[in-house]
Amino acid sequence: MASIGLAIGLASAGHAEPADPADSARAFCAKWSGFAAPPGDERLGRTLLERSNLAHGLLWLGVGGTISLATDTSEHWSDTNGFDRGIRNDLAASSRSGRSDASTASDVLLAASVAAPLLIDAGAKSWLSERDCDRALEIASDWTESLGLVLAIGQATKLIAGRARPYTLGCDRDNDYVSHCGGSTRFESFFSGHASLSAAAAALTCKDAFRRGVWGDRVAVQAAVCGLGAGLAVGTGLMRSVADKHWMTDVFTGWAVGALIGWFDVPGPLDLLHFRYRAGSHVVAGMWAPYATTDGAGVTVNVRW
Repeated sequence: MASIGLAIGLASAGHAEPADPADSARAFCAKWSGFAAPPGDERLGRTLLERSNLAHGLLWLGVGGTISLATDTSEHWSDTNGFDRGIRNDLAASSRSGRSDASTASDVLLAASVAAPLLIDAGAKSWLSERDCDRALEIASDWTESLGLVLAIGQATKLIAGRARPYTLGCDRDNDYVSHCGGSTRFESFFSGHASLSAAAAALTCKDAFRRGVWGDRVAVQAAVCGLGAGLAVGTGLMRSVADKHWMTDVFTGWAVGALIGWFDVPGPLDLLHFRYRAGSHVVAGMWAPYATTDGAGVTVNVRW
C-alpha cells in the first residue's frame, strides 16, 4: 500500500524557491525589456494569479480539444423558429461563392479579434512599449484562461445540443449548396464558437482598456479601443449568419457567453486550492497541491510571504 505523506515547501527571503512558470516567464520578459519587479506583496499576488490562469487555460483547452476530436455530434435539435428563419432569409448569401467568402471573412475577423489582446495589449503595448512584464503576463494568462473556457463550454454545448446548421436545409435540396454538406460539424450549430471567442476577446480588450489602463486614463481612447474590439466581434458573428453556418440565436448566445467569460474573472477549480491572508504588515499566500511519486502520494503546501 502506498504511503500518504504531507510535504510542506516554504519560500521567503534567504530561502531557495522552486522554479515557477510565471517567474520563468517574468525573467524572460525582464531580460528583453529591462523591467524591474514590483514590490513583494504585489508580485506575490500576481504570480499566483498568473499560475492559476495559465493552468486553467491549458485545462480548458484540453477539455475542448478532446471533446472536438474524440466525439461525433449527432442531431438532437432540428426545429426552427420564425425569428431565426426570418433573419436567415435576410442575411444568408444566395450564392455558394458568397457563402464561402463570408465564411472566410468570419475566420479573418476572428483571428484579428482573438490576436488583439495578446499581441497588442500584452505584447506591443505592455511589454515592448511600457516594459511592464507583470501586466503583460497578467493579460496573457487571463487571455489563455478565458478563451480556453469559452472553447470548452462551446464544444460541450454543441455535443449536447446537436443542433443542425442552417445550411443543412439547403443541402437537403442541393448537395452542392456548400462544399461540406455531409461534414462532421453539420450538427454543431448551437452555439457559435466564432461569435463566442470573438466576444470573449472583445471583452478582454475592453477589460484591458477600462480596468487595467493599458491605453491610459482617457475615457475617449478607452471607449475607442473597446469599440474596435466589439466591432470585430459583431462582424465575426454576422458573417457566420451570412455564410449560413449559424442561426442568429446561435450567434446571440455565443456573444453573450463569450462577453461574460471575457469580462468577469471566472473562478476555476485550482482557485479552491489557494489561500491568502494578511499577517500584520505581511501577506501570506500559498497553494495546496496533490502529488504522487513512486514512493507515495500526498499534498504539498507552498507558502510565500
